[in-house]
Amino acid sequence: MKYIFLCVFYFLTVAAYSQETYHLRHLTYQQMERLKTVKEELAGVDTASLWSTVAELEKSRHPEINLEVKEAVARAYLDIAAQENVRPQDKKQWLYSMVCLNMAYLQFGGATGHYGSTTELNRLIRQKLIEYLPTNALKEPGFTYSLN
Repeated sequence: MKYIFLCVFYFLTVAAYSQETYHLRHLTYQQMERLKTVKEELAGVDTASLWSTVAELEKSRHPEINLEVKEAVARAYLDIAAQENVRPQDKKQWLYSMVCLNMAYLQFGGATGHYGSTTELNRLIRQKLIEYLPTNALKEPGFTYSLN
């Protein structure tokens, strides 16, 4: 249950900071198709509906960056789940929450040198996330957030 809370916290945090303006930006056909793919890949672990995710992205100041984040999370999750042969549903949900938590860590300026962690799983997750994020994404305006 606490892992689901962490995922919800991650997505609420992203949504809260991305909703500073309420000017809706409609997703392009290509963005919708990419989002549908992400939702299909994360079926069973991502409980948000497609349309609530569309609404979140449309309210975002940087919908493309937020979509790229979702794609990186999905790819990292799928890679690690396959690599570690994660089978039980509760373990899949836990892994997904860990990937979301590590993405939030990166977005809030967490260290990236040696992937900024002392645990092997977090290093692996951050390595995969950085691998799947666009080049220089960590330096893009709109990718990182500050509580200041």
